[in-house]
Amino acid sequence: SGDEVGTFHLSEKTFGCDPVRVDILQRVVVWQRNKKRGKRNAGARTKTISEVSGSGRKVRNQKGGGIARAGHSRPAHWRGGAKAHGPKGNIQDYTTKLNKKVRRMGMRHALSQKLLEGNLVITNDMASNTHKTKVLDEMLNRFDVSGKYGVTALMVDDAQAKEGSEDEAFVHGGVNVNLKVASGNLHKIKVQNQIACNVYDMLKYKKLFLSLEAVRALEARLEK
Repeated sequence: SGDEVGTFHLSEKTFGCDPVRVDILQRVVVWQRNKKRGKRNAGARTKTISEVSGSGRKVRNQKGGGIARAGHSRPAHWRGGAKAHGPKGNIQDYTTKLNKKVRRMGMRHALSQKLLEGNLVITNDMASNTHKTKVLDEMLNRFDVSGKYGVTALMVDDAQAKEGSEDEAFVHGGVNVNLKVASGNLHKIKVQNQIACNVYDMLKYKKLFLSLEAVRALEARLEK
């Protein structure tokens, strides 16, 4: 409903980093983007002048033709010629390494940054009774999220359904199915499980919504 229903104590170790280390956030974001870039050019290879098919005979006289001088018929700027500076079959690996403790530190500082900005919203749960986008959009409008002029938001949940219970069919991958479907048409919203929560998404989206279960899971995971 968007109304305040109570108070909740956050872990100072996870949400109380002050000052926020911008350098750590930058290192984690660079690591994430490099990891997403991954490996490229898996075997692509072009032919050089010595490998492309064609004779080495001089194609025309050096002078007297009124046209540019030319040697063989395989230069890179000719049709059917070689490829200049093309790939040589080497796999380009853009991934970099970053210690796990630094990645966890980046998560803690990103969460602390959201709290200091006032852009952290804690909810009891993120269960939705309907998959209709309109209902979710109306709820988010109370926080100035979504809509034509609204801000972006990242919604993180850790929904757990007991085996055999009625809620089991409405939870998939730690996220309420109705919430996931309803947010599909809202391009300013991203819904994910807490295990997929990362520094890049938290900095990319303006507001951060966390369920109580997600807060407990994040604190347990980042305070090891």
